[in-house]
Amino acid sequence: MLTELNIKNFAIIDSLNITFEKGFNVLTGETGAGKSIIVDAVELVLGGRASSEMIRSGCDEAVVEAAFDSSDVRGLSEKLIEMGIEGDDTLVIKRTVSASGKNKVFINGSMATIAMLSDIGEFLVDIHGQHEHQTLFKVERHIDVIDEYAAVGPLREEMAGVYSELNRIKNELESLKVSEADKEKRLDVLKFQSDEIGKASLKENEEEGLLGERKLLANAEKLFDAGNTALELLYAQAGSALELVKKADSKIREIATLDESLKPTAESVNSIYASIEDAAMTLRDYVGKISFEPERLNEIEERLDLIGRLKRKYGNTVSEVLKYKEEVDRELEGIEKAEERITELEKEVETLKASGLKIAETLSDKRKKASKELKKMVEVELSDLGMKKAVFEVKIDMISDITSKGLDRVEFLLSSNPGEAPKPLSKIASGGELSRIMLALKKVLAGPSGVPTMVFDEVDSGIGGGIAEVVGRKLREVARGRQVLCITHLPQIAAMADLHYAVSKGEEKGRTVTTVARLDKNGRVDEIARMLGGMTITEATKRHAEEMINNVNRET
Repeated sequence: MLTELNIKNFAIIDSLNITFEKGFNVLTGETGAGKSIIVDAVELVLGGRASSEMIRSGCDEAVVEAAFDSSDVRGLSEKLIEMGIEGDDTLVIKRTVSASGKNKVFINGSMATIAMLSDIGEFLVDIHGQHEHQTLFKVERHIDVIDEYAAVGPLREEMAGVYSELNRIKNELESLKVSEADKEKRLDVLKFQSDEIGKASLKENEEEGLLGERKLLANAEKLFDAGNTALELLYAQAGSALELVKKADSKIREIATLDESLKPTAESVNSIYASIEDAAMTLRDYVGKISFEPERLNEIEERLDLIGRLKRKYGNTVSEVLKYKEEVDRELEGIEKAEERITELEKEVETLKASGLKIAETLSDKRKKASKELKKMVEVELSDLGMKKAVFEVKIDMISDITSKGLDRVEFLLSSNPGEAPKPLSKIASGGELSRIMLALKKVLAGPSGVPTMVFDEVDSGIGGGIAEVVGRKLREVARGRQVLCITHLPQIAAMADLHYAVSKGEEKGRTVTTVARLDKNGRVDEIARMLGGMTITEATKRHAEEMINNVNRET
């Protein structure tokens, strides 16, 4: 259950700390005081939509932090372990909404995602907002209500899984079943492209090698002349560099025999002589190997031209052209095997349809059985809520195609008056009736295995008088063994509270500030008297308020 709620810079709330307990917790106050903002804060901390408009004017961020006693929440510890979050009997959730858009979520101090928060929220709190009864107008939601009562969650997940896989396979089938004409055209194109690239027998790095060879062949005469001239200067002609160095070497050695200080110089010149000789031999070999082959040059030009054409059509490099061929070949193989794959997929569709049909039939049986029980229980609750002769029906029709929810269409029907046939809620139910129907459903669905905390935001819409007292009793019944938070304008409901909080709005330093006070008995009498008497509170009104509270205490 929710044990503590801290709110900072949220809407008109500056800073607020509220502690809650098990049982029936009621929040009252003037319209606009900020009661529903507290529910909005709870919704936010449980994964609700965040908006920068939620941040208090002039502030950079809003922070909502909630602590829950999770010791009795079935399945929550396993979910936390699955998410990699450590925890004990206390769960702390913190959410910040930043004006910069950098919103954050923390679960037990660990950073988390909104999806994780929403998953955990389903274990903790069920919120019935001011306009939730309008969802009763949405027929597509009725099947979810009956399924919640029938406790068919695992079957629904199984059905959704089969439906998702069925759609995936159908989409693949549709993409494979192109017209024969289109398929043949595509095959022709792909085969031509594969053959064209294949016949070229391209090799990685081939182009670079050809470009280098072409450069040599195209400049063969220039290379020969330059190499031969260098060879003459170094070695072959009279007065060559080698001949001159040899003469110098002889003279230096002659000096070195008389003056040893020139021995290093003699060795250096001798080394130069050897280097020139090596260079000359290399040049001689190089010039001898220079090739004058115009035929080979033509071959290279033609090969490079072919590679260029393929690159212009299929890729910027030889590697890309080869990769393109691989993709073409894969597509060819896929098309050529399409018929085989289509046959396989069609068999899978039939298998999944059979499996889905079996699950859908099981769901239908459970829904029909649950609908009879739900009808009786809701009618009992509606009778207690002043709709004595109301008839509640759950209409289940079979549809033609399997959906993620099976083969059923569920719709709730109601007859408020004797002799009238049950009709769709959207056509006959008033706002007050819808509120009572929703409360009846919540009362029926709030079994012992339900969420530990239920929030009702102005569930008293459209009701008053004696019915308001009955609604209060129902809410008090729902709160047995769990926690109920209820925002109300009706004193009859407020008098039923185990814990009563007064929400008020004031002004501090020119800013609107919302405060919440937990009321003692005298404070409750004053607040309920205000709700009974409006602006003028008399002693008689206070006595009436005290009597209302005492009557509830005597009954319990």
